[in-house]
Amino acid sequence: MREKAEIVIVGAGVIGCSIAYFLSKKGYSDIVVIDKGGISSGITGICPGGVRQQWGTEINCLMAKASTEFYQRINDELEPEYEIKFRQVGYLYLFHSEQAAKNYQPSLELQNRLGIPTKFITRDEVKEIVPRVNTDTFLSASYCPTDGFADDAYHVTTSFAAAAKRRGVRFILDEVPQILVENNRVVGVQTGRGRIDCSFVVNAAGLGSKELAATIGVEIPIQPEVRRILYTNRIEERILEPLLISFERGFAAKQLTDGTIYLSYLGSDMKPPYNSFDYQMKAAEVGMELFPPLEQVEFRTHVDGTYDSTPDHQAILGGVDEVAGYYQAIGMSGHGFMMAPAIGETVADTIIGNKTSVDISSLHFNRFRQNALIPEPRVV
Repeated sequence: MREKAEIVIVGAGVIGCSIAYFLSKKGYSDIVVIDKGGISSGITGICPGGVRQQWGTEINCLMAKASTEFYQRINDELEPEYEIKFRQVGYLYLFHSEQAAKNYQPSLELQNRLGIPTKFITRDEVKEIVPRVNTDTFLSASYCPTDGFADDAYHVTTSFAAAAKRRGVRFILDEVPQILVENNRVVGVQTGRGRIDCSFVVNAAGLGSKELAATIGVEIPIQPEVRRILYTNRIEERILEPLLISFERGFAAKQLTDGTIYLSYLGSDMKPPYNSFDYQMKAAEVGMELFPPLEQVEFRTHVDGTYDSTPDHQAILGGVDEVAGYYQAIGMSGHGFMMAPAIGETVADTIIGNKTSVDISSLHFNRFRQNALIPEPRVV
């Protein structure tokens, strides 16, 4: 069987579905999205849905700010089957030393300059936000009240896809295809069900992106990084609204809308493959020190997710010099969901030749060849 499309997007996670939505919104509906497992079948489907703007590089601050603004109006934009709940309850970073707060100062000043309302707050102010936090364990904190959560990343992704489908975008199940190139230009993809002739291919395949890029001889510097999240029983009382993070203690925790608390230990002394007992005990030890109510919870399950990380923990966005018509939206390094709206729109505009709302040229693939990496220091 041989088909035709103008654009083929490989990957139906939140990035691929966002790109498809924005392309269709801008009048490009002859699009096929290919995924071997279906919409939101990979890492997106288990993402806890955090959306933060407290980053350490300008490009990430701008992308996160634009995406936050989209999430604020997401129900009007996507008209989902049922309401997407985006709750702006903030992210709160604890500092256990004066040096840690001093190190964060440039990031806070950058965020403020770009219109992100992050501020330093005292221990007493932290206690007003999280009354049961242990104020003896830290000196100060940073807080951005407009950071937040869209708990159901699966619903967000399928809503992007449904909005794109209403404009004619097609979704098909298939393995990672082979990109077909003639005279250094994309001419199609070869799938398990046949050939699809097309003028553009977008690699949004996440952990499968290296395999797809390799079909045209492009080597992508992506390595998997495993993150484990523990989930507790549901708690009726609202006890932890913002995401509580301690970089120094390697800890993060948040109470989700349904009352479940999720938490993770990020310390360098605990690396995958994890021993489940040791990991749980370490997370509980650090967590109870910072937030004593964790003494009363039950750990019910855990989920392991994998970041598709680049050397500078920044996404790879845009084309490649060798192959016209081939574009990449990969290497999200753990922050794809929170930046998906901005990535979707800027990549869509790049493909069709529009001026982008955020300049993404610094995230082009060429930065690895030109030794122009822009390390992101605020990866959780």
